[in-house]
Amino acid sequence: MEADFFTKEVYRRMGLKATKADKFHYQSLENFLSQGDAKIAELEYKKLLPKDKNARILDIGFGSGWFMAACVSLGYTNICGADFFAKEKSKDIVNSCDAIKEVYDIEDNIGNFLSHNAEKFDFIHMSHVIEHVPKYSLFYVVDSLYKSLSKGGTLLMRTPNMEGPAALSSYYVTLTHEYGFCASNLHSLLDLSGFEDISFHELKSPKNFKQQIGTILRKLLLYLHKVKHRLFGVNQFGIFNAELVVTATRKDRPELFNEKFK
Repeated sequence: MEADFFTKEVYRRMGLKATKADKFHYQSLENFLSQGDAKIAELEYKKLLPKDKNARILDIGFGSGWFMAACVSLGYTNICGADFFAKEKSKDIVNSCDAIKEVYDIEDNIGNFLSHNAEKFDFIHMSHVIEHVPKYSLFYVVDSLYKSLSKGGTLLMRTPNMEGPAALSSYYVTLTHEYGFCASNLHSLLDLSGFEDISFHELKSPKNFKQQIGTILRKLLLYLHKVKHRLFGVNQFGIFNAELVVTATRKDRPELFNEKFK
C-alpha cells in the first residue's frame, strides 16, 4: 500500500502545480476531442478496438483523456474512465459528452477499485500504467482486470520495453515507476492470470518528412541493438522497440482473483 500512496501523492502534487494551460483539454468538448494524442490514437487503434460501437470500454489511468477522446471520435458510445481524482478533473467533459457514461475515482489502487466494481467491460485499456504497479501486487491487479472483462473481452496494455534501446531512461523517467517489463515477463504475467490469445503489436501512424527521417535512424540503431541482444541477451520474442503494446483475451479459464495477492 505504501507504493500506491506514493503514486497518488505524486499525482496530487502535480495537480497542485498544474496551470490552466496544462488543463486546456478540459476547457471544452472541442478541445478535448482535438488533442493531438487523440488524433494519433484514432489511426493507431482502429484495428484493435471492438467492432461493436456499443461495446463497454474502460480506460484505466486515462490522464488527459486522449484514448477516451479517440473512442468518441471513432463512434463508440459506451465509454468509462478511471483515474486518481478522475471526477474532479473531467466532470465538465462527462456532462457535455453523452458517449462518456461514467468516470470513477481510484481511491488507492486499481485492484481495490475493480474488486469493488461488479461491472463487466468488453475492452479495457491501460497505457503506461502497469509499470506503476509494485511487483507484489501484479497478480492482484491483473487478476482483477481479468475478472472485470466479459467473456471474449480484450485487455490492451502499453508499457516501456526494458529490452528497448533506452530502457534505463524509460524506467527512471518518473518517480512512480515500480517494475519493468519485456515481452517475455509480460506474456508470462498475462498467461498466468488466465488470458489467452496474447499478441504484441506495433502501432503505426502517418508521419511527416522529419518524422520519417527519425524512423530511419531509429531502425538503424534498433538493428545494432538486436545484434547486441543476439550475441549477449536471452530475448525470447525479438521485440526491441521502446514500447510494448499487447492485447490479451478473456475466454474460458476460471477467475483467479484473490485479495491475498494485494
